[in-house]
Amino acid sequence: MSPDAPQPVRTPAGPDTAALANNVLAAVGMADVIRTTLGPRGLDKLLVDQLGNRVITNDGYTVLVSLKTSHPVSRLLVEIAERQELSVGDGTTSTVIMAAEMLREGYRVTSEYGIHPSKLLAELDEGVAVVSEFLHEACIPVPSLKDPLVGKVLRTATASKLDGTQLSGLILSAVNHLGSGDRDDLRHGIILLRRPGDDLFIDGIAIEHLPQETGFVHEIGHPRICLVKDALRFPLPGVEAGEEAAGKDPGREQRDAFLARLLEKGVNVVVTNAPEIDHGLRIALAMKRVALIRVSTEELGLLSRSLDTPELYGAQVLAGPAVPSLAAEGIELDEEKGLTVIRAPGSGVVATLIIGGATAETSKERTRTCIDGISGVHFALKGGVVAGGGIAELNAARFLERTALGKGGGRKAGFELVIKGLESVSRQILENAGYNGYEMMTRLRTQEDGIGIDLDTGEFIPMVENGILDPLITKLSGIQIAAHIAKTVLKIDRNLVKDEVHREAGPS
Repeated sequence: MSPDAPQPVRTPAGPDTAALANNVLAAVGMADVIRTTLGPRGLDKLLVDQLGNRVITNDGYTVLVSLKTSHPVSRLLVEIAERQELSVGDGTTSTVIMAAEMLREGYRVTSEYGIHPSKLLAELDEGVAVVSEFLHEACIPVPSLKDPLVGKVLRTATASKLDGTQLSGLILSAVNHLGSGDRDDLRHGIILLRRPGDDLFIDGIAIEHLPQETGFVHEIGHPRICLVKDALRFPLPGVEAGEEAAGKDPGREQRDAFLARLLEKGVNVVVTNAPEIDHGLRIALAMKRVALIRVSTEELGLLSRSLDTPELYGAQVLAGPAVPSLAAEGIELDEEKGLTVIRAPGSGVVATLIIGGATAETSKERTRTCIDGISGVHFALKGGVVAGGGIAELNAARFLERTALGKGGGRKAGFELVIKGLESVSRQILENAGYNGYEMMTRLRTQEDGIGIDLDTGEFIPMVENGILDPLITKLSGIQIAAHIAKTVLKIDRNLVKDEVHREAGPS
């Protein structure tokens, strides 16, 4: 705390910090594992499982979810990392680092000055609200995919990732292909597939499988695609067989009804993950010129989300009042690459990126690079951008200091938690680039808002003008989640082991 701040009086009734020390140590330990991965000069981690399989990555989320840890606070950080990844697709590492620094400072002021955690939590919430208001004021809108800021956001989001420079160009070509399409979720506007080999840009929706019968596919002028999941053996599960059940072909009535239902709705392409496909249905679909494409469960789910078309059980096709399907403009086969390409610009999906690599693991890591880049563009478009490189957080911390001093009475202890958390991001990025983080931070504090450091030269530069930008939504999500972790852990005054016997059930 600042020397001129009023010094709290320690009281005998102050909180017991033994459990807090243990919990904070666990959180800081998790942050220490991934803090060196942050920023464009971040280092990689080598993950090895019990079978000897190796993964090299600098993705904080991948590292955290791969770790074996039994401490409940460590597990909490993993869960929160998953929440950040699922909600905004990036910012996991900085979120965990901020949370650890907030907790470290929270433990310090609690143990040294006897401040009750409840007081810290109220002030912490107040500080986050001030920071949120500041960042909204500093935000720069990104009005469309054609805005030059889009390419800068892409390059920033992928700068620290494997082949980020190369892949940002590939992603940008797909983004430009989307044009001015009004898609609510850009992350599903570009389909990502991965396999060893070269990178491929596909003008359309690529499915990594060919139809069961390919001879008539060129005859399908206007595809209408239905997604069917799980079972295509007749009789279908959950549907009572008809009177023919006692005959030689108990599923014939259902099979005929299923086919008639598809044809009635104009379906001429069926994509399914069914492990077994009824032989009679396969023949009947081919005779009616209906293409049948078999994919994995993961691929079917990806198509469903991307095309905004539900997956149906066979029973739903039979019994439902409607058969949801997607109308497309064309279908083509690339038999050399084993691809079925569907063009359906009306769906909002007009491009597929097949991410290659020397190995399956390399391809997977490069796909994570693309996910970060696309997520960055998506949220930049939704909520605008702020200065990257941890500078927006540093400027927000400085504003929070001025706000507290402007109200008189010195800096609040709860504000200190937020300030330490915010400052930790830019300091860690600088340290990972080989600088003395504390020294460079002292120099940065004398600069105007938006000024950062060129990691190559060590010179001061305006971050926005130099194209170093981060989405506002990603920043705010990380700060809010970090504060949530800090509040949760600071309120714990004792760690207890539960009795595994469920006594509430009563005697047997």
